Order: sequence, then C-alpha cells, then structure tokens
Amino acid sequence: MTKNREFTPEENQLFEDIKNGKTFDKDDDMPELYRKSLIHLLWMQGDSEYSGALGYMPWIEKAPTLQEKVLVAQIVKDEMRHASVIYRLLKDLGQGPQEHVENTELGYKLEEDEVNIGFKRLKDDYRVNIFYYNIKYWTDFILFNFLMDRAAGHQLQDTLNSSYLPWKKGIEGIYKEEIMHLTHGDKWVKILSQDPKDKEFLQERLNLWWPRVMNVFGSAKGRANDLYVKLGLKKRTNAEVRDAFVTEIQKLCDEVGLVVPEYDENVQPK
Repeated sequence: MTKNREFTPEENQLFEDIKNGKTFDKDDDMPELYRKSLIHLLWMQGDSEYSGALGYMPWIEKAPTLQEKVLVAQIVKDEMRHASVIYRLLKDLGQGPQEHVENTELGYKLEEDEVNIGFKRLKDDYRVNIFYYNIKYWTDFILFNFLMDRAAGHQLQDTLNSSYLPWKKGIEGIYKEEIMHLTHGDKWVKILSQDPKDKEFLQERLNLWWPRVMNVFGSAKGRANDLYVKLGLKKRTNAEVRDAFVTEIQKLCDEVGLVVPEYDENVQPK
C-alpha cells in the first residue's frame, strides 16, 4: 500500500495531527489512507475472532471435565462476541460483514498436523494465518490460550489508545476477556508441567506452535506496521510488541521448566 513511495504533504500533516491527539469517529470524514488502513485492520481482527471461535467449538465437547466444557463454551461465546463487535464497526464504515461471513470459508482448517505455512495465506479472507491450523489435542487448545491469546492481548493493548474512537471503546471489553483466556492457559500449562509425560508432550507441541505464533507478529522489518503507528491505529512496532510477548513467555516457561524454542523470521517454509 505504501511501499516505495513518499507520503504527500497532506499525509505527513495527518501523521502530525494524530501524533498531537487527533481522533476520528464513525461519521467523520477520513483521509483515504486512514480509512483504508483502518478497514484492513478491522477485517483482520474480525475474521480472526470468528475463525478462532469456530476452531475452539469442537473442544466444548472434547474438553476433559464438565467444568472445562463450560469454560471452553464461555471462551467460544467470547470470541464470537468479539467478532460481532468488530463486524459491527465494519458495517458502520459501509462494509458488508454479513455477506462476507456467509460467502467465506472461515471454518477452514488444515488437516495436516505438523505443517508450517510461514506467512502464507490459504483462503480469500483476512484472518491472521495461525487460524488456518487445526487444534488437534487438548494441549494445543491450552497452548492457544497460553500463546495466541497472550499475543492478541499484547496487540490489543495498542488499540486501547486507538485514534479511531469506536474501536478504542469496543476493544476495552474484548481485552479484558482475552486476559481471562490466557489466564486459563497459564493455569493448565502449570498443571500439564507437573506430570513428566504430559510435560514432554507439552514441550513437543510448544515446539510446533511457537513459530506459528511468532509469525503472527509479522516481519520486524514490515513497513505496513510503521504506517499503522503513524496513523495512531497501533502504538508499537512489530518488533516491540513481539519482544514484549517473548519476554513474558520466557519468564512463564522458566517457572515450569519449559524451553522456549529458537525462532528466526528469515527461516520460513517455501
């Protein structure tokens, strides 16, 4: 969108105005660059929330206890509500989320268990591509809470200060619920780490999911994220958010004796 071009004087003035506190509401006139970037980010979040809920749904039945079935059902409800909040924002901006959901394969999941698709997109939707992977085991579900919900929490923190006021307001409740989800993951990581056999399998699955989750942050060299920061739609760069996430995960893994795998964003499957 902005690669290999200079920003216009009007766009640079927009960046400066936003830096000085300018915000937008749903009925405000928006510069095209701002509107296009906002809509792109909202579609990414809406489709990710919706696809995530569909991926969690089978675990309502497969969760190990009645109490866990209730908790998983609550998480599914939360994620679907998050999607509805974001899709409502998109509708207010003239988009068609209902038609999109009806005509897009947001429930698609890869059948292969150990595949890694890197940064690739597989379908005509906007989801973060970790939601193409299938949650095969209860351990995977827990790691999704432990890793992905924490990664989402770090990214949503930036939106709590969004220059788009309806998104900022909508994210407040979403952020609180994501914190509950990752707390569920933290609890179960500690439980699974107590039994040597469970812990060994947990480490195996952590090794599998780690590069997938790290890819969620995109490239540390990505220019699009720098634009979102200039527009006040994000607060930190990809590298800054990722570093904060890794620091937190490293501390938690050290506490239970798990090893955080190595990751190199330049080494991706072809």
